[in-house]
Amino acid sequence: MSKAQKAAVEKMKPSAYKSMMLGKLGMTKSSPEKKKDLIRWGTPTKGEQWINLSALITDKKELPCGTKGKKQKEQNISSVCRPKKKVNEKTPTPLAYDLTEKQIRKAIKMKNKGERINWKLI
Repeated sequence: MSKAQKAAVEKMKPSAYKSMMLGKLGMTKSSPEKKKDLIRWGTPTKGEQWINLSALITDKKELPCGTKGKKQKEQNISSVCRPKKKVNEKTPTPLAYDLTEKQIRKAIKMKNKGERINWKLI
């Protein structure tokens, strides 16, 4: 990866994707266990579907993670994603439909501030 690409990654807002990229570049001091979790996040288990909770709230549509709904784009709302269903014991919790609208809005607010979302405390 070039110096320009490394600089671009460092300028990114805090996110799981940024952490994963920093781990691949060897620019983080994360434990091997945390690196394993990020790699798992980047390549979900077969059959595991992640959905965009922000679009679920704003557009009332179930969109796959990585896509934005029309209202979500207009209002410039960050995407917050969770798995739709449990496929095995490694599927992270809570699942998308276990969360209330209030919890999802709180997670979106935290992400917009650049804070880490701790799903166990929401």
